Amino acid sequence: MIILITGAAGFLGSSIVECLRGFDKNLTLLGVDNLSRKGSELNLPVLAMNKCDFLLGDISDQNFIDSLPKVDWIIDCAANPSVLAGVSNNSTLSLLNDNLIGNLYLLEKCKRDFAGFVLISTSRVYSINELNKIPLLKGEQRFSIDTRDSSKFPTGLTSEGVTESFSTKSPVSLYGATKIASEVLALEYHYSYGFPVWINRCGVIAGKRQLGKIDQGIFSFWVYQYALNKPLSFIGYGGTGIQVRDVLHPKDVFEIIRMQMFDSNSRSNRVFNIGGGEQNSMSLYELDQFCNSLFRKTEPVRIVVDNRALDIPLYLTDYSLAKAEWGWKPQVSINQIMDEIAEFAKCNHDFLLRLQ
Repeated sequence: MIILITGAAGFLGSSIVECLRGFDKNLTLLGVDNLSRKGSELNLPVLAMNKCDFLLGDISDQNFIDSLPKVDWIIDCAANPSVLAGVSNNSTLSLLNDNLIGNLYLLEKCKRDFAGFVLISTSRVYSINELNKIPLLKGEQRFSIDTRDSSKFPTGLTSEGVTESFSTKSPVSLYGATKIASEVLALEYHYSYGFPVWINRCGVIAGKRQLGKIDQGIFSFWVYQYALNKPLSFIGYGGTGIQVRDVLHPKDVFEIIRMQMFDSNSRSNRVFNIGGGEQNSMSLYELDQFCNSLFRKTEPVRIVVDNRALDIPLYLTDYSLAKAEWGWKPQVSINQIMDEIAEFAKCNHDFLLRLQ
């Protein structure tokens, strides 16, 4: 079996390569990446170590995609994953090329090769306005869902979090819009041409080797800033840091991909929420407390009171559908994830410096 992994030099892509090789030493792995993300070149040795043939190229280049050998599956990890991407006028077209046009060329390849397609999508497809309507309880260290009256829940919200039926009505950010459009295209190709398509809407993914940035990998970013004694800010919600996200390890992402790729059953559901859920969640305040216990940092966290336009106070994944269909649930705990990131930061100072 030949598997193409896009964004292979990124954090998730290289982690998926690692998991695939650990799963089956006989797989033929082909990784592509344009290395546009600062620090992605640092993951190339991981690809080589796991016998993944690497090709430098851009998925938004149709000629490059057309030149690739025939494959059995494409796992699409290539994207600009920032919710702030495209906000400035000079970055909009780049975002569309990376996250949408490239997916179109990959789907055309799947049609030609009759290859399966796994799209790594995002929780950012959900409506920002509706997410901001989630009834919340404000604690000293974190927000939580106010479950006392479920009649006040937006459609698609449960006491566990956000389900696949939650609103995707705009605004979702330009980044979110490119992922929704990619999802629709992928499903239409599936129904029109018959090749298998799976879409996984992931919450925050985190672990070792992440190229942590404030808008793309907040858990790793926060740890790295502490390790380098760099400035940090609580932004929005009064500068309290009580906004909450759940977190997921790449091994758990791979586990559902593995089940989907080797599934022989006919299934009606093609879109799944994948995330850590309440038990694998943390507020910025709690994250800061974790880092403060491990690293010496001389500068206090700055306070920015006002919210930004695309901010949300809480996101928790209800992964009940994935659990019902696949028996899937996160296996790597948030404590294990945070310890892994912290240990990586302590042992790889040069890696962190090259991301700056």
